[in-house]
Amino acid sequence: MAIKKRTIKGKPYYYLERNLRVGDTEWKTFSIYLGSKKPHAKQLHTLEKRLGSKINQYILDKILKTDTQFIDKETALLLERIKTSHKKILGALDKTSRANYLKRIRETFITNTNAIEGSRLTLEQTKKILELRDKYDVDDVEELEVVNMEHCLELYDELLEKKIELDEKIILRFHLLLLKTIPKYEAYAGIWRPVKVYIRGSKYDFPHWKRVPKLMSNLLAWYQNNKNKTHPVELAAKFHAKFVTIHPFADGNGRMARLLMNYIIQLNGFPFTDVSFSKRDEYFETQELAHFGNYKNFVLFLVQEIKAQFKDLKRKIKIQIFS
Repeated sequence: MAIKKRTIKGKPYYYLERNLRVGDTEWKTFSIYLGSKKPHAKQLHTLEKRLGSKINQYILDKILKTDTQFIDKETALLLERIKTSHKKILGALDKTSRANYLKRIRETFITNTNAIEGSRLTLEQTKKILELRDKYDVDDVEELEVVNMEHCLELYDELLEKKIELDEKIILRFHLLLLKTIPKYEAYAGIWRPVKVYIRGSKYDFPHWKRVPKLMSNLLAWYQNNKNKTHPVELAAKFHAKFVTIHPFADGNGRMARLLMNYIIQLNGFPFTDVSFSKRDEYFETQELAHFGNYKNFVLFLVQEIKAQFKDLKRKIKIQIFS
């Protein structure tokens, strides 16, 4: 913040101003009028709070969309600070450290997202498979799932760099890569399910397979209609929950939901957020509630994970382990 003096028709006018980035390339100057006399140093703290309130209100008006239900003002501001700080932290890392960090995020996500669905592979085993994937033919199902998710993430990065919006074609492309070469399920790769599905232990009866194309069309229409009305984190959580409630594929629905949720988050500048295997039970509980229209628990679950993982990133940066 800085005090600026402007002279108009020979008279001095003082303003407290701050330049702030409000988009990827957009900057905005915020100011409050101080009067015709420069304020004393003792007054600055109060004046800075006034300007800060004005900035916060602008940010809230910009980010807390009209149809947001479960993310309050304080949480929206915190998420915005996390988004901004995350970009600054990654931007401050040297090229090698940044690459190592992103690689670790990828390996951890692949390990956790497969483990949630029953894979027994550890993080170290996942890393080894990815390191050697081009050196031998992978035929074990759990190892194939690792390689296939890596292929999904390669497409993910390509689409995200171009800021391509989600549509049916993209979702089916992801799924084709996910189930490609998987025994018993390869025939279902990249198509809406032509069979009945169920989840052991769930009380929810998933829609008949003939309804899936229409339900997915409705979901994508809902996404397009709400992407500028709902906070992106809430939007991503609800999309995930609605997607899983449809269960549009014969296999891979959970992994697809977590991938697409992150795609929506990152399209809006928020950091990639993993669902840890250690949170599996809590995660499944939120999904069961969402099957019956209660999305609040999962929205708040996702918010907590974003906060916790950013806190962990700051700790790792502090002790500089990305080497």
